[in-house]
Amino acid sequence: MVSGERMNWSKRSLCIAITIALCFSAVLPAHANVPDSLTEIGAARLKVFFWTIYDCYLYSEDGIYRGVEPNLTLRIDYRRRIGSKDLVDRTRSEWQKQGLYSEAAEPWLGKLSGMWPDIEKGDQLLLQVTEELASRFVFNGQVVGSISDPAFTERFLAIWLSEKSSYPAQRKQLLGID
Repeated sequence: MVSGERMNWSKRSLCIAITIALCFSAVLPAHANVPDSLTEIGAARLKVFFWTIYDCYLYSEDGIYRGVEPNLTLRIDYRRRIGSKDLVDRTRSEWQKQGLYSEAAEPWLGKLSGMWPDIEKGDQLLLQVTEELASRFVFNGQVVGSISDPAFTERFLAIWLSEKSSYPAQRKQLLGID
């Protein structure tokens, strides 16, 4: 009977170890999509009242923000569910608030509508700036599309990085400004 109890204890220990490993592996991929060659510039959390919406991180090759340049990467780790349509509508409204919206932006927004899925808690979206200053979007480790116009890249990143950002405290945190 003693060896049977040891076997049950061993099985339980193994199950606990596997469960812990799975929990940590669910957390680790959030960093896995950002190349190791990049250095974090800053990080911010967006909270509206008592709801945490997302955590975001900005990366560059040397950890310094110099404007939109190749390999600049914005990572957003979502902490709640947000529909794709809501994300696109919010992009439009942020551009309107900053005076960056025009009807010429509608094709970009249409492309985003077809590219972005509905977001669930725990999902991650990256914007990676390419060598041509295009925007490549990566959702949970999979490239979901890109927009080749550098003007889009500038406007999209302005939502977080412009002095006209709706969330100036988060902007400063992302840019590493004290």
